[in-house]
Amino acid sequence: MEKLSRYLGRWPIALACVVVLAAATLLPGLGTFGMFEPQERHLSDKQAPRPELAKKQAAAMPQTPPPAPKDGCWRIPPPDAEARTLSTRAMRFGRDTFGDSDAGRRLPFALLGLLTVLAAAGIAIRSSGSRAGLVTGLVLLSMPLLVFQSRQLTSEIGTAAGATFIIYGLLALSRPARRWWLDIPVSLLALVVGCVVAFLSGGALLGLVVPLVAFAAAGKLGVPFAIDVGRAARNGALRLAKRVAPKLAVGRERWDYATNDNWPAFVATLLAIGVVGALAYQLYSLVEPQPGMTPPQRALFGKAIVATGCWSSALGALWRPDDDLRYSFDSTFEQIAYGTFPWGILGLVAMAGLIASSDARQRLIGALTLAWAGGAWIAAEVFQRKVGFTIYSGFPAIAIAIGVWLDAALAGRVRDRSALPKGALLVGLFVVLAILDLGKDMQSFPERISSLVVGGDQVTYPKTSELLFLKTKLWILIVGIVVAAGFMLAMIEFRRVWRIGIIAALGGTVLAAAFWSFGWQPTLATHLSSKAMFDTYLELRKPGDQLAIMGDMGDAPFDYAPDAKVEQLTSREQVVQAIARPNRVFAIAPQTELCQLHREIGGKPYFVLDDRNLRSLLLSNRIDGSVDKNPLRTAILHEEPKQIPVRPKGRIVFDNRIELLGWSIPKRVSRGDKFVVTTFYKVLQPVPGNWRVLFHFDGPIRFNGDHEPIKGRCQTSTWQPGDFIIDSHTVTAGGGALTPGPYEVWTGFFTGSNPNWKNMTVSEAPGDIRDTADRVKIMTIKLD
Repeated sequence: MEKLSRYLGRWPIALACVVVLAAATLLPGLGTFGMFEPQERHLSDKQAPRPELAKKQAAAMPQTPPPAPKDGCWRIPPPDAEARTLSTRAMRFGRDTFGDSDAGRRLPFALLGLLTVLAAAGIAIRSSGSRAGLVTGLVLLSMPLLVFQSRQLTSEIGTAAGATFIIYGLLALSRPARRWWLDIPVSLLALVVGCVVAFLSGGALLGLVVPLVAFAAAGKLGVPFAIDVGRAARNGALRLAKRVAPKLAVGRERWDYATNDNWPAFVATLLAIGVVGALAYQLYSLVEPQPGMTPPQRALFGKAIVATGCWSSALGALWRPDDDLRYSFDSTFEQIAYGTFPWGILGLVAMAGLIASSDARQRLIGALTLAWAGGAWIAAEVFQRKVGFTIYSGFPAIAIAIGVWLDAALAGRVRDRSALPKGALLVGLFVVLAILDLGKDMQSFPERISSLVVGGDQVTYPKTSELLFLKTKLWILIVGIVVAAGFMLAMIEFRRVWRIGIIAALGGTVLAAAFWSFGWQPTLATHLSSKAMFDTYLELRKPGDQLAIMGDMGDAPFDYAPDAKVEQLTSREQVVQAIARPNRVFAIAPQTELCQLHREIGGKPYFVLDDRNLRSLLLSNRIDGSVDKNPLRTAILHEEPKQIPVRPKGRIVFDNRIELLGWSIPKRVSRGDKFVVTTFYKVLQPVPGNWRVLFHFDGPIRFNGDHEPIKGRCQTSTWQPGDFIIDSHTVTAGGGALTPGPYEVWTGFFTGSNPNWKNMTVSEAPGDIRDTADRVKIMTIKLD
């Protein structure tokens, strides 16, 4: 361990390790998992369409842009807009430079992500040493906010990258290395490039104000430098006075330009004031106050301060006069927690530990990262309330703080096992509990992480998604537990234990980075991108087979099946006609059309060849070379099932519309067991509204199996007279708290939710098996 620590203590080796790890995590497989739909696909088609489509769009557009309003106020982005256009520019640059493909469009974002990791590691190396830089790079690579934005088009990675460059440049200029003749030009280049990238990606508010204010605040707003400048001016005046009056006794203080390191903070302060002033000038105007306005107008020197409502070239957006109340002032917290998992929860602890350190460099990094992360949060909250959705960009600051603090906390243990910060064990316990709690939340609300870079809950998490032998979302908790357990062990004083802990924590961090890139994204893309579906088509098709598509899939057919001749369909009737052709036909139709297609195709043969995509299905009129995955093949029949295990002794009908023909339920189950409940129905009349199946297992304590019929595939409103429905559902027999014994099984249909639920009327059933709540008792099971 000691040899490895010394080996990694050399900055060229540490930096090379960071570059290799970042490249191995962010660059491979960029074009293998397809565009996420609809958000990423929409961006790709709109912002960087294939060249021939771009030419058609350009020909259809007017040759001159629409003129600005007479007052010079743009309510739409002007043609020469610069701020917040980096994503569009990067997509087009990637398409034109690296190829018209998914990988070509994504590569510029991946390179920005790699540079972000490199710059963050450079900040840690300058402030605390090479090992701190390596740990910072690992922690940053394990954060979903970095990985997702580096490998998807729904990205604002340039804002984080630009801020990291700016902080690195200012920090390097404040304390140049020994080879200043090389270090200063590199620092200036990082500063200039950072300002350009940050402005193009996040605009003045998100991109420039945050890092400039953070560095200025960490450097006490450049006040020490201003004081030194005042002292130098005073000394100069005194020397001049002494020349004029030689006999005058005057004193002077020396100002050492070489050792003063606060001038970058002073420059950052001036730049921040200038940027904020430019923003205020563009966003607000001073007008005559109008009494009676709600809310009351803010006034300055007798003038009301009102939003202009015009496009701001500095902000890169329109500033709303009124707040968007859909966003609360803590709406970004969830994005930070999920987007920096698993290490992010240690961020505030690390910052506080650095600020309390006796080392001046660590105190500076603690203050800098706290101001940076906090400033990014405030700017994001304000932006969401006044402009629209944005992605939190302060996550590199959290990674830097954690990397520097971890290195400082553990470096001494290589020499002395007792050299551990006070309360380290308590911090370890906190991290374990916090990661368990957050990982558990991700199991309940996985759509929060699948929608991390698009805002809201717009991307549905595919419940059937599996990675290897486990549910995909479960791997989030597993990776988090590995990191948490390793960190906890590293906080224990026993020498062998903490060594194992360090290895486990760092290994879990590498595993987390690999999971987000090569586990989570490709696995979800199987369900959220049409690429996997087109791959199935390409694998099964033969010469002469036709491909018909219902609905708008954007540029996906051209990208994923470029040599296919696509027949565009506009209605369900055309899909039915295509399936009825004598030759083999592949058809892609929306998932929502499956129930109606099943009814209209009737008893004619059709097959579902790929049902993994959440939005579309791949259908065909032949099964050659594949397996039928039609979920309705055994769920909705046009003839009565011949083998129904148990039939009722009397007729059971709900609302004269649905008849219960029978069921298949085990007579004996154990507590905690999962068992399948299958019911058989006949549809007598159309069913208005959407009803759920009610299943109550009543005993000393009730457990239930309420569910959407046919796994939510076809709601009851789509059921047609003459259909026979076979509904299967897996029920969990409670847990250890249940009392063994007999449990009565009651069933029916209901809608709504407690306390406003309503059961479907039982119109016909034997009197001894029905109750006043419109339920029917069909049997009794024994719970062991």
